Amino acid sequence: MTPKPESSVIPKTWTALPESIRVRLGREAGPQRAMLEEGHLLVIIHLVPKPDRPTRQPALFWRQPSGEWRSSTDGPGVRSIADVIRVYDETLERLDDEENRAQDARTYHRVLEELAPVLRASRGLHRALQQARDLVKSERDLINYRDQAATIERNAELLLQDAQFGLDFIAAKQAEAQAVQAKSQAAAAHRLNLLAALFLPLTTIASVYGMSVPLPGTSSPGIFWTICGIGAALGLGLSLAIVKSRRGG
Repeated sequence: MTPKPESSVIPKTWTALPESIRVRLGREAGPQRAMLEEGHLLVIIHLVPKPDRPTRQPALFWRQPSGEWRSSTDGPGVRSIADVIRVYDETLERLDDEENRAQDARTYHRVLEELAPVLRASRGLHRALQQARDLVKSERDLINYRDQAATIERNAELLLQDAQFGLDFIAAKQAEAQAVQAKSQAAAAHRLNLLAALFLPLTTIASVYGMSVPLPGTSSPGIFWTICGIGAALGLGLSLAIVKSRRGG
């Protein structure tokens, strides 16, 4: 007789579970799926994952050939699948409320961080229940649970899109505000450049004549005003050149 492989996922009280199913399981539950051997159906699904936790907590559901269901959770048989789906639905409702109230990128990121593993798990949940439905077509409850899982998956996908759109809008809004601020700063810098260009010749001439050395025209008021006019004309010409180069660029 082939020894039963050690497994921590199969409840010890499930002694009637066929060996052909046991040998397909290891120490961990693995991906969400359904398997049928000797008339026994085993459905493995994952509970709602928690953020920043790579491990998944499995829930096992065993349907015997007589139609009797047993569950590894605290619920009664196949009805426990509805409890798992209900927790998925409540989690998505909570995340949807957080997404609707989100006003900054940090909140959107927190929603996306928690939503991403939920979406992946909901896809596996839908796939496993679809497999179970295909394997045992006489079980009517599996149809309802499969359809509910499909709705959960669809709602998670829509919520992920809404959260991503919201995060993109926040990023675009911040980029627009930064562009407006940069434009305002460029305009202010341009005005400063014009003022500097206007008074640069006069400042240079004043600096030269402020030296303690004899210079021509220092004793003639007429020459003084002539120099001031030349400096102002040069400053005005330099300012116009700056304006023209800015428009040309």
